[in-house]
Amino acid sequence: MRWKLLVSLIVITVLLLTSIVVIAGEREEVEYEPVEIKKVDHTEFFKEANITEYEGSKTCISCHEDEVYEVFHSYHYQMASQINDIAGRELILFGGRFAYNDFCGAIFWRGQKPVNWIGKPVLKKAPEEYKELEGKFIGLTGCSMCHGVGMGLPPSFEETKEQLNNIDCLACHADPKVYMSGPIAIKKGLKDVYKDENGKLRYKINIDIWTIAKSITDKTNKDNCLACHAFSGGGPHLKRPNLSPDLLGKVDESFDIHMAKGLSCIDCHPGDDHGFPVKAADSWSREEGISLTCEDCHTPEPHGGVKGAFINTFHDKVACQTCHIPYIAHGDYPTALWRDWSAATFHPEMNRWKFSIPDLDTKATDKWYLAGNVTPVYAWYNGKREVYVFPEKVEPIKNSEFELTPVNGESLGVIYYVKPVGSKDDPDSKIYPFKLHRAVVPYSIANKTLVPIKAGIAFTTGNVTLATLKGAEATGIKWEPGKYVTLIRFMQVDHGVKPAEDALSCLNCHGPTIRRMNWAELGYGYFPEIAFIGITGLVVAAVAGSVFWLVRRWRR
Repeated sequence: MRWKLLVSLIVITVLLLTSIVVIAGEREEVEYEPVEIKKVDHTEFFKEANITEYEGSKTCISCHEDEVYEVFHSYHYQMASQINDIAGRELILFGGRFAYNDFCGAIFWRGQKPVNWIGKPVLKKAPEEYKELEGKFIGLTGCSMCHGVGMGLPPSFEETKEQLNNIDCLACHADPKVYMSGPIAIKKGLKDVYKDENGKLRYKINIDIWTIAKSITDKTNKDNCLACHAFSGGGPHLKRPNLSPDLLGKVDESFDIHMAKGLSCIDCHPGDDHGFPVKAADSWSREEGISLTCEDCHTPEPHGGVKGAFINTFHDKVACQTCHIPYIAHGDYPTALWRDWSAATFHPEMNRWKFSIPDLDTKATDKWYLAGNVTPVYAWYNGKREVYVFPEKVEPIKNSEFELTPVNGESLGVIYYVKPVGSKDDPDSKIYPFKLHRAVVPYSIANKTLVPIKAGIAFTTGNVTLATLKGAEATGIKWEPGKYVTLIRFMQVDHGVKPAEDALSCLNCHGPTIRRMNWAELGYGYFPEIAFIGITGLVVAAVAGSVFWLVRRWRR
């Protein structure tokens, strides 16, 4: 009799161990060949055409006219596209060209008049201990440094010769070892601002034409994209969650498994006809084309084993990113979660003032108080979003959870800039991870709208009040100094996918003590926690009871 009990105990133990292995899940291996990027040496072409300097698309259009027209009409140049996923609105033309945003205010007024576009400003006022820096170039040339992928001319919807010659083709089609656009190009002196024959500010690329000729590529490299996108919002990784300088060059798989395996931006955003469509809740480009999703490569049911079957069956309302991107800023570069345009911080290493990212408790503005390993916030998203369309009238609302107190001034409430739409009962909704960004920005009580800020004045003098008054004057908005609101944006987290073994486990969201998910706000109450704990408890009790019974029988 005892040998039977011993065999039973061994069988149960083996089954438990086997189930643990199976429950761990068989990982699906996806075979994918990254898009190949090739060099296209233009030396002979340039010699035949007697080209001796690079002048943007003016240099390229004789051979690449169709491509120039494609870029001219793209979001990357026009900073606007037709958008039909804003809740409560029909199709509208919108984008960074028209928007007021939580990072830098407004680039244009009503999409036409430049507010913060191009310049070569020098530091006009510094703290006493840094007076020797006054008169030095602040290292920023305006929003055109990245926006508009151009040679300095503000974009226009009219197809003029001047506009068609204004595109910086090298921003996307140069070997990154030779040229990358954005702040990297300005810092390294590869790109500079000058006045043309008409006295207008333009960009010039300071690289020998024959070096350029040998560095041209047929497709864009990820580092070309990151030269701007990884530094958006005013510094490295301040803006887009996990679009960070960590992705430049060779990528560690602990930060982003996809790029570590050789994938580039164009593998998911193919860029057909020079349009790069995206689907994120807080991005504006809605160009035609395919923006790949996780399911396009991994199938709708990618998990194997018993645990995998459980995940596939009961987690169809959870986006892949939710479990596979546990943290924001989990690399070498922290990120910004808030900023305050009522105060400025001086950065001597940059020769400039910038907006403040203060300590929320002490209101200290001596440095930027950034964050790493940030747990995302989670919300339902069905493909629609609520958006504040500037400069429409909008009333701030009081919200103690999200409202920030300005370092200098009065808070009038919050305004949602971008907020995902969805719910538990919506069949098209899934739970997605978001970076919640908040910004203290000026608000006009008279006009009931947000107030643009002349960033150049703020960065060269540190006087954010003057910068705002000048922004108000330039746009015809009345502003009473000291009046601010908190602008809120939910920024979808799509990058920084960790290896499968680092994905969230059941206990991360359903455990008795960990509170990663706010189940009540998501519409579930406390059922997910109670159910999981209850089921786990029953399984443990059943196993323990079986072992106890067998041991007792064995002793008899």
